[in-house]
Amino acid sequence: MLKHFLLCMLLVSLAIPSHALESGTPEIYALSFETPGGEPYALAQHRGEVLLVNFWATWCPPCVKEMPELDKLEQVFAGQPFSVLAISAGETAADIDTFTSALATPLGLQILLDTEGRTFTEFNLKGLPMSYLFNSEGELVEVVAGAKEWASEEWQGRIRELLPATP
Repeated sequence: MLKHFLLCMLLVSLAIPSHALESGTPEIYALSFETPGGEPYALAQHRGEVLLVNFWATWCPPCVKEMPELDKLEQVFAGQPFSVLAISAGETAADIDTFTSALATPLGLQILLDTEGRTFTEFNLKGLPMSYLFNSEGELVEVVAGAKEWASEEWQGRIRELLPATP
C-alpha cells in the first residue's frame, strides 16, 4: 500500500518545478535516522559540510538510475566538506540489502533508512526522487525534484560554489 502511495507521489512530482524551495523544511542537524545495519545516525555529524540529502526508494526507477551519479558526485569531492546522504523512504533494511547486493559496483555513499516514511511529512515530499541541498551553515539552498545527472559539471560547479572557503 505504501509503495502505491509513493508511486502516485512520484507522478505528482513531475508537475513540480525542479528547483522550487520548500518552506517548513526541518532543522537538518536535529534529524537522525538508522543505517541499514541498525545503527543510529545523527545528521548533526555533518555540521559545517555542504550536504545533499536525497530521498529515494529501491522500487523507483529514476531513483535507482541516479544512485551511481550521486555516488560519483560524492567521490569527486572526497576529502572536502561535502556529503551525500541517500535516505530510503518507507523501506526496510532487507529492501536495501536486496538492492545493494544486486549491484555490479557497490555504492560508497551513506544510505539511511526512514522505515516509517516520516520524511514525506517532515520534508513535504511531493514524490521520489527528491533532493535537498544545504549549505555549510545548514541552510536549505535548493530543492530538486526528479532524477538528475549529479556528477555533471553543472552540479559539481554548484557544489563548489557552496563549499566553505579554505584559509
